[in-house]
Amino acid sequence: MKKFNKKNFICKAMFSLAIAGLFIIPGSAEYIIRTQGHVPHIMNSGGSIIYVDDDNTQGPWNGSMEYPYQFIQDGIDHAIAGDTIYVFNGTYKENVVVSASLEIIGHDKNNTLITGDGFGTVVKIIAENVTIRGFTITGCGKNPNNAGVMIHTRNNIIINNTIQKNNYYGLYVIEANNTIFHNNIIQNTYQVFDVIAGSTWDGGYPTGGNYWSDYIGSDETEDGIGEDPYPTGNGSADEYPLINPYGSVFNEDTGEIFLAIQAAIDDSDTQNGHVIQVKKGEYSEHVTVNKSLLLKGEDAKNTFIDGRDIGDVVTICGNNVLLEGFFIQYSGTEEYNAGIMVSGKNNSVMSNIIYQNFHGIILKHSAEDTIISYNQIMKNNWNGITLEAGCKGACIFENTISSNLYAGIGISCASYNSIYHNTFITNPYQAYDDATNIWDDGYPSGGNYWDDYTGSDADGDGIGDTPYEIPNGMNMDHYPLMAPYTNEDTIPPQITIISPRNGLYLAGLRLLSRMFQQRTLIVGAITIDVDASDAQSGIDKVLFFIDDTYDPVFVDTQAPYSWKWSRRGSPLQHKFTIIVIAYDKVGNPNYDMIVVKRYL
Repeated sequence: MKKFNKKNFICKAMFSLAIAGLFIIPGSAEYIIRTQGHVPHIMNSGGSIIYVDDDNTQGPWNGSMEYPYQFIQDGIDHAIAGDTIYVFNGTYKENVVVSASLEIIGHDKNNTLITGDGFGTVVKIIAENVTIRGFTITGCGKNPNNAGVMIHTRNNIIINNTIQKNNYYGLYVIEANNTIFHNNIIQNTYQVFDVIAGSTWDGGYPTGGNYWSDYIGSDETEDGIGEDPYPTGNGSADEYPLINPYGSVFNEDTGEIFLAIQAAIDDSDTQNGHVIQVKKGEYSEHVTVNKSLLLKGEDAKNTFIDGRDIGDVVTICGNNVLLEGFFIQYSGTEEYNAGIMVSGKNNSVMSNIIYQNFHGIILKHSAEDTIISYNQIMKNNWNGITLEAGCKGACIFENTISSNLYAGIGISCASYNSIYHNTFITNPYQAYDDATNIWDDGYPSGGNYWDDYTGSDADGDGIGDTPYEIPNGMNMDHYPLMAPYTNEDTIPPQITIISPRNGLYLAGLRLLSRMFQQRTLIVGAITIDVDASDAQSGIDKVLFFIDDTYDPVFVDTQAPYSWKWSRRGSPLQHKFTIIVIAYDKVGNPNYDMIVVKRYL
C-alpha cells in the first residue's frame, strides 16, 4: 500500500501554485495588446496618418484605416511632407522609393516584411528628414548598386529594423548626418558601406548602436554592448555595437527593451510579479535576481548565461523567483562558486541546462522551500547540487544529474528536503547525505533512478526490491527505479458503461435484474451513462457508437458522460452492440461495450 507522503504532497502543491501564480500578472495583457493587437499611438508633427495593409487586395483604397492602400509605395505617393505612413503586418514585395519627408512605421518588425524579391534596392531614400522604423527589409538584388536600404540624402533616421539577407549591401549610405541605431543587421552579403563617413551609427552610451551578425567583439562590462567599435566604412564606426539583437531582452509587463538581463531586472519600472523574456543568444553576465520575477529564456539549448569563469553566474537572493529556460555555464573555479546560487525563499529553478560550473546549484543555509525540477545538471566540477547546512524544504525532482566530477547531490547538515524521480548517471558519488531527508515518493510512485543500482525487480513493477543506500548517513531510497523516470502519460483511461447493464429496462427504468443476469433487454428509449477517468492527463472526450459504425452517434466532452438513445433504427433489427471509447488528453484510448436487445 502506498504511504501518503505529506512532505512531497505539499512540495507538489507549492510547485503548481507557483507556476499558476506567475501567469496571473496584472498588466501582462497590456503588452500583448500594445504590440500585437491594436495600432499604437502615433506621434507625428501634425500631418496626416496614411494606412497600408496588404490584405486589402480588392479595394477601395484611400489610405484610411477602413480602406488602407495595398502597397507602401501607394501610401508614399499620396502623402505630403510631415505625414506618417503606418504599415500593418504583412509581406510587401516592393522596391520602395521615399521622395518626401515622411515617418514610415511598421506595425511589428518581426512580421512586417518589405522584400525586393531578389531585385533592385528594397528601400531607397531620396528625401531628407525621413524616418524608417519597425520593418524587416530583405531580398535586394545582386548588383553593386543594390541595397536593403540606400540613403541618398541627409538628416534621416533608421531605427528598430531588421535588415537581413540582402544580396549585396544591407545598408548603403551616400550622404552624411544620418542617424542609424537599434537595427539588427544580419547576414547580408556586405553588411554596410558609409561612403563619406559622416553619419551617426549609435545612440551613444548606454543607448547603444546596432546589432551586427558578424561582430566578433566581447562584452567585458556585461552591459550588452561590445567593447570594440564595428567599422562601417571610410573610417566611420558604430562605437557601441550590440552583443545580441535589439529586442532580445524585454519586460512583458512594461514593454520596455533592454540590452542586458541585469539591466531589465534593475530597472525601476520592473516590479515584483513581472516577466522578463530573454531570446536566444549568449549573455556574458553575472545575474542577480533580487525581485520576485519570472526570468524566462526562449530555449535552454540556445539561451546562454556565461559567467566567463568568474564568480556565481546567477544569484537568486529574492523570494518567489522562477528561473526557466537557460543554459548556465562557466562559473568561477573557487569551491564556493556555482552556476546558480540560491539564498531566498520559495524560488523555482526549472528546465535549465547547468553545465561546467564548479557546483551546478548551491542552496545556501537561508534557502527555504526551493523547487528544482526538469533541469539537466551535468559536467560540473564538483557537485551537481549542493545543499548547505540549514537549508530546508527543498523539492528536487525530475532532473537529470550526470557526469559531475564529484557527487550528483551533496547534503551536509540540511534536513527536511525531498529528492525523487531524478536520474543519476555516471557521477563518481551519486549522492551523499549526513542529515535526515526523503529520497523517494513512496510506492508505487517510486524514488530515483541510479545507474549503479544492482538490485533486482522480481515482480516487474519497475521498482527495485531492495533500497538504495545514500552514503554518509542513514538515508535510503526505498523505491529505486529500474529505468529513468518519465512522466509521459502512456496509461489509457478507465471507462465503464454504468447503464445499461444486465436487466430489463422499460422507458429507462431497470427491472428484474436477477431474472436477466446474463442479458440486457431494452424497451423504449434509454440513457447510456458512462464513467470515465484518467489520473494523469484527464479525459478529453467520450465517443458513443451503436454497432460497428465508422462515425460516433455522439461525442461528449464533459462529465458526467451520457447519451440518450431514442431512435432504434431498422424495425427488423433487435440486437445491438453499444460501444463507448474514451480518449485522454494525450490521445490514449480505452473502451467498454455491451450487447443488448432493444424493442420499440
